[in-house]
Amino acid sequence: MKKVFAILMCLFVVLMTASCIKTENNPADETETVTERQTASPDFTVTEPETTTLPETTTEPETETTTVETTTAPPDHSDLYIKGISTEMMVEYFAETVLSAEYSRDTGHKVLVQKWNKPIRYYIHGFNYNSTDVYYITEFFERLNKVDGFPGATRVGLGESYDLEIKFCTRIELQAKTITVDETCAAFTSFNFNTATDEIQSGTILYCHDIPKDQRQSVIQEEILNCMGMSDDTLLREDSVIYQYSNYNTATETDMTIFRILYSDAIKCGMDKRQCANAIKEIYY
Repeated sequence: MKKVFAILMCLFVVLMTASCIKTENNPADETETVTERQTASPDFTVTEPETTTLPETTTEPETETTTVETTTAPPDHSDLYIKGISTEMMVEYFAETVLSAEYSRDTGHKVLVQKWNKPIRYYIHGFNYNSTDVYYITEFFERLNKVDGFPGATRVGLGESYDLEIKFCTRIELQAKTITVDETCAAFTSFNFNTATDEIQSGTILYCHDIPKDQRQSVIQEEILNCMGMSDDTLLREDSVIYQYSNYNTATETDMTIFRILYSDAIKCGMDKRQCANAIKEIYY
């Protein structure tokens, strides 16, 4: 009897368990189970991740630098060159006017380069000269002052010290002071130089006051060039301001070029004809 009762109790428990399982799976009886699901709200905005734009960098390709050496052809002529006057002719002109002296050319006396190596202070005075004469003198010195190597010349006034006297005088006074000139001479130049260095130390230029008006500029320029170291006249160049039988020209390009050569660094006081010829060939071509 007890076994029957036990069996019946077991069946009852099984039936009750089955009933409970069925009840839990019924959708209508879900009341306390909530499944939490995350959904986006209509007002919710998803922020896009920030992006950083890096500046573009461009790397230039490396290039090889090639240096091309160019050779510049030397000029055909120096800046002293005058068309139509060869180097040999210039050497001859220079020797004739610089390496000689008018009143010693026939004595066989050897003349070396003599020129000024110090600034010149010149004083103008005398008898019956005028503003035109002063202009001719000062204007010509201004031209010479532009020559490289020339130490320069400045006019000074009464009572100031000077190295170069420029005096206008009567013909009688001119002849009395210069016994070597004749009655036709209109001007005369002399200078003193250091016998050890051949540098000109002082000088005197005398002009006859009655030189004709159309000859005055030519005579003034000629004597100034003589006193600067171009101490002799030329027989080779009739157009020159220092032509022996004056045509009363003014200083030509050739005259000024000889002066530029004389005061160039290539020509030194005391140089002889051979040394000067070699130096001129280096700078005049």
